[in-house]
Amino acid sequence: SSGINAEYGQHYFKRINLRMYVKVACVAGLLISLYALWIEVQVYSHSNYLALCDLHQYISCSRVLTSRYSKGFGVVGDVLGEDHILNQPNCIFGILYYLLYLTLDTVSQTVTVTKIKFSLSLSSIFMSLYLAYILAFVLVDLCLGCISSYVVNCVLFGIAYPRYCEAINKSKMG
Repeated sequence: SSGINAEYGQHYFKRINLRMYVKVACVAGLLISLYALWIEVQVYSHSNYLALCDLHQYISCSRVLTSRYSKGFGVVGDVLGEDHILNQPNCIFGILYYLLYLTLDTVSQTVTVTKIKFSLSLSSIFMSLYLAYILAFVLVDLCLGCISSYVVNCVLFGIAYPRYCEAINKSKMG
């Protein structure tokens, strides 16, 4: 019986550590997104603003964050119109994503919430791949903030996927 308790204890602490990693990742993503928003506001307010991540002509967060792709993912404005409510800076979507993910992870660990977090993290991976493609092959730039957010999204997906598989297996078994 002590083996079962020890196994439960290890599982419990593993869960606690994963939840802490999720919180750290979400806070990091939130800070990155808030800084990106700060850069956008500063660039539009002060034409000579130089962000900390503007290191070179081809390593420029400011240039990326003021491109047509930094608002509505470069698509919403074309499809729904430039003035549509969904045509917001991408960093606003990032702020909302990280806040929602953090809230879900804090509030509940049910199978349904686990599936929602997996779906959210999977969609963030697809968006990260799309935006990384735009960054590398269309804008030909390197945005350190953008790449940092892609890493955060990969971390969240890396945590969400095994949890999702575990939840699916548990729901099949019982």
